[in-house]
Amino acid sequence: MTAGNGATAGHRIQYFTLRLLAWWINVIPLRLVLHCGACLGWTAWTVFRVRRKVSLINLQLAFPERDEAALEKIGRSSYMNVGRFMMEFARQKRVTGDYIDRYVTWADPAQYEMITSLDTGVILLAFHFGNWELTGVTAKHAFGDVAFLVGEQHNSLVDHYINELRASQDIELYTRDAALRGVVTSIRRKGMVCWLSDQDAGKNGLVVDFFGFPASTPRGAAAFSVKLGAPIWCIFLERQKGPCHKFIGSELLYPRSDLSGDDAEIELTQRYTGILEKLVAERPEQYWWAHRRWKTTGLYREQGTGKAQK
Repeated sequence: MTAGNGATAGHRIQYFTLRLLAWWINVIPLRLVLHCGACLGWTAWTVFRVRRKVSLINLQLAFPERDEAALEKIGRSSYMNVGRFMMEFARQKRVTGDYIDRYVTWADPAQYEMITSLDTGVILLAFHFGNWELTGVTAKHAFGDVAFLVGEQHNSLVDHYINELRASQDIELYTRDAALRGVVTSIRRKGMVCWLSDQDAGKNGLVVDFFGFPASTPRGAAAFSVKLGAPIWCIFLERQKGPCHKFIGSELLYPRSDLSGDDAEIELTQRYTGILEKLVAERPEQYWWAHRRWKTTGLYREQGTGKAQK
């Protein structure tokens, strides 16, 4: 669909406001804009209380041993991190190899040699942790042939602009409609496909444990891995100080050959979800807690009412 088709007046206002803000974000210095982003996140949490209740419910489920003050601090810091992330993403056209070299370090540099020596395509899984968009861009600058599997925003103008920022890094984009063909094509040419895999997946997801509770999880990564024999590599960009980040990669995850298709998918999904859980438990302030992660499995229903919490 051509950008703008079917856009309402509200969509156009949203889009032009976004473009104006993006222009301003690209004018002022990086460290100052990150400070502004942190202030924006603080305001969203403290003043406007955007999805604050959902975030606190999630934090209470994940960390029942922590008191209210500790959970409030994590939630506030999480929003401040997302504010910084939004500012960095708006400047993505300015990201170059020199920028990556200056601001991103590898937790384990030996992983670069390990990945480049593979004779197969790789499924990259990123999550709403640290700066998730820059995670994929870092992989692109390191390995070259990296495509993104992207969702679609309700506002077609905003959707087009967001994908324009992604494509500015010479990254091939696959929409959900073209996912099957795109992923198979990339893996068969021994490339990489990167996507996010930590949101509620509805009734079609695979149910695995996340912080001890059943969570519907997208099945795509495990399904492609089982069918194509491609390993999964979980990648994260952990924020350090200011614009600096640390690139963290998991071990390579292969489907178990002794399990049938469905069982292999569930087992593999549980493994990568466990990797995410471990890192989030260590750095919870870098995770985006505002998603209704346990929506499908009913953890947001008020006891005895059947009414979903908002």
